[in-house]
Amino acid sequence: MRLGKRSNSEPSARVRQLEAVAPAARPWRLPWPLMTVLAALITATAGWVLVTGFCVLGWISVPQIEVPAVLHLGTQGWLLAHGVSVALPGARLSIMPLGLTLLIIAIGLGTCQQAAIHSPPPANGQVGVRVTRMGLTFGLTYLILLGIARGWTEGELAAQASLLTAVALVFGLGLVASARALGWRPVMPSWVRGAGLAVAAGLAVLVAGGATVFVTALFLGQNRITMIHDALQPGSLGGVMLLVGQLAWLPNFILWSGAWTTGAGVQLGLGTVISPARSQVGMLPSIPIFGAVPPAGAMPQASLLWLAWAGLAGVAAAYVMIRWLQRDEAAHGRRLRVDLAALVGALAGIASGLAFLLLQVPAGGDLGSVRLVDLGARLQALAVMASTSMGLAGMATGAILGWLELRRKQSPVSQAIDEANVNTHVVTSRQAVGDAEGDVPTTVVTARQTAGDE
Repeated sequence: MRLGKRSNSEPSARVRQLEAVAPAARPWRLPWPLMTVLAALITATAGWVLVTGFCVLGWISVPQIEVPAVLHLGTQGWLLAHGVSVALPGARLSIMPLGLTLLIIAIGLGTCQQAAIHSPPPANGQVGVRVTRMGLTFGLTYLILLGIARGWTEGELAAQASLLTAVALVFGLGLVASARALGWRPVMPSWVRGAGLAVAAGLAVLVAGGATVFVTALFLGQNRITMIHDALQPGSLGGVMLLVGQLAWLPNFILWSGAWTTGAGVQLGLGTVISPARSQVGMLPSIPIFGAVPPAGAMPQASLLWLAWAGLAGVAAAYVMIRWLQRDEAAHGRRLRVDLAALVGALAGIASGLAFLLLQVPAGGDLGSVRLVDLGARLQALAVMASTSMGLAGMATGAILGWLELRRKQSPVSQAIDEANVNTHVVTSRQAVGDAEGDVPTTVVTARQTAGDE
């Protein structure tokens, strides 16, 4: 069974690079299980230090807080970045700070890269096996650390903090980072790679739209944001902490804004729902970023133009998918039919919408127990509106691209004919030959008459 792009007897390009290093320049190496465990430990420790260091800044402002309480709070923030909900006084927090999560993922990719460099390369045909083993070892080690931290911080409430999201995160990180470090890619059909690129294109357009909407909201609500910040009176150090804390949830805000462009709207606790058509605002916490929420009431009609952004995302996904398939079909001497192109374009748009829906799941959650629950995109409305708008846009794009390709294939190719190259010297017609023979006696008679007159 093939485990990569090459056969079992041929190593990957990354493995060949590791083996080609000169003996004098080779780094120190340890067994891969030990290096993988060290990679997991370093990744977990680095993430924990980042969060705990942030809490230490708060401890400087409020020195009466005991050191164990600071470490406890830092560990809770570290758990939250992995999707483990934490219990705060009178509330339960479950919204992942995706900014911190992305930073931890970047650290994990780097540590696994070093683990591959400082461990012996796998044997020929064993790259896929090594990737699987390293990913499982990394994930299991990391999961044990998360379990210990959850038991220490949550105590009797540990059962309420699910590790399901953390399991998917750490094992997925271990497998992807190991495959990237060893240069291994699983064998898959060409259309699967095209579908992945198409979904990525659709998501990129939606995220870009969300970032644009978020920046616009910050600009329009800068006065309210400033008023909330001044009312808190955080001071210099507190202002820095407030800014860094909000940046940790910046990807969440961008994803919520992207859901807003689809028309599904965003819910910010009980009584607060904002959409391109109308804004309903209830009681919100005194956090400066919530000053970007528009006032209650009907939104300007110009805001409805943002609904076209989801259609653009469907167009981008369908374009990438259809062009990929058209190139594949042309390489095999075939042509992608118009009806099939429209169907594939619609599926590409729908798949991108569903992928965006999955991203919204870890981006939302609870910021309390009573009013600030279910913050984030309205998932049911997003599942319908994103899929339909992007699917219709993708279907139209696929049909147009298929029709243009069909028209290009059927257009006649003009070929210039050089009449000078036509051979006119050979006459094979019997009539022509007869005419030529009939000219002989006429010429003889004319010649005799001319001689007699002389």
